[in-house]
Amino acid sequence: MKSGESVLRRVRKQAERSSILDVDAWTTGARRGRRRLWLGVPLALLLAFAGVTAHPAPAFAEVDPGLVTTALSVVTVHSGARATFSFRVDDAAGGPLTVDLVVERAGGQVVRTLAAGLSVAAGQTASWRGRVALPRGSYVYVVHATDAAGRTEAQATPAALHVLAALPPLVPTPRAVRRALTWARARAGDVAVAVVDSHGVLHGYRGDRRFYSASMVKAMLLVAYLRGHRHVSASMRGVLAGMIEHSDNAAAGIVYGIVGRRGLVALAHLSGMRRFRPNGGWITTLVTAADLARFFRDMHDYIPRRHIAFADRLLSGIIPAESWGVPAAARSLHYRVYFKGGWLGAWVLASQSARLVRRSVRLGLAVFTDGNPTSDYGKETIRGVTARLLRP
Repeated sequence: MKSGESVLRRVRKQAERSSILDVDAWTTGARRGRRRLWLGVPLALLLAFAGVTAHPAPAFAEVDPGLVTTALSVVTVHSGARATFSFRVDDAAGGPLTVDLVVERAGGQVVRTLAAGLSVAAGQTASWRGRVALPRGSYVYVVHATDAAGRTEAQATPAALHVLAALPPLVPTPRAVRRALTWARARAGDVAVAVVDSHGVLHGYRGDRRFYSASMVKAMLLVAYLRGHRHVSASMRGVLAGMIEHSDNAAAGIVYGIVGRRGLVALAHLSGMRRFRPNGGWITTLVTAADLARFFRDMHDYIPRRHIAFADRLLSGIIPAESWGVPAAARSLHYRVYFKGGWLGAWVLASQSARLVRRSVRLGLAVFTDGNPTSDYGKETIRGVTARLLRP
């Protein structure tokens, strides 16, 4: 009987001739004890002396230590939207390269292949742009490369991929924006329009021109008061309701006496208003369509959560006699409208700002008019702009 060491050498030689590639997998530990060795040797000897040739192992791509891939930038995208993924493949050998762009969980579980079979040049920054239809969450994206000889990367450095909730439908459409602004430009007097669409993009015509706020600033007085009071008494709820729902100027004077110019300026700063200017009393405050469109759309961000329902109830419950313009056009198209209007003189100045909501769509809109030839002309300008924006 030959020693265990000589038998092992014979098994290795015969395995090499017979394409048995993994002999170490079942003879590992032979040197640790003769008992484990003899469990594996008879089968190897049987294969060797009987002239049996094992089937070759499956062919796997060889790892090339000189082939390295790097995802270059963190990507944040809304589900279903397009995004750009930048990456680089470094290969000491050069030559043509093929890459797959793969999305994985942080633990390495493959979620989806975004792109397969992309041709890239070694050492150069490359990118792929495509739609990301993934559930909301955090992932990584990894680039896997193969060279012409079938060798894969030795190292792949991932980058973070953050997928946000899907965006709502785009409202208004680009065509609707053009239609509404063309109408506004053709109207008599001074007109300014600003709309923040359902994707958060601002569009407008003379949106940064300052106008007197008139009663529109009462919405800011409401928010400023609610921010400063954890509890609102029944009597103050009545005052606030009168100021918003009936546009009572005496009620606005009471609230302004509490909030003051400082409170309005602080709220304007908090909400990112760029051209807000206090100017004497509350009624002559100077505001712009762009600032108020953004403010109304995002108003919930500035109201304490416990007061949001109360504020919405007031801004959607304005009396019918003052629900001209924006609500007259938007409610017929099934939008919920939270708004405030203002006017001065014999309706020479007439303006409205609003938040419009329908299912997942949320818009901010402000239409200002001044120098109107008749009392109804400004109202019709506002209604016409709104109707043209909301039609497909």
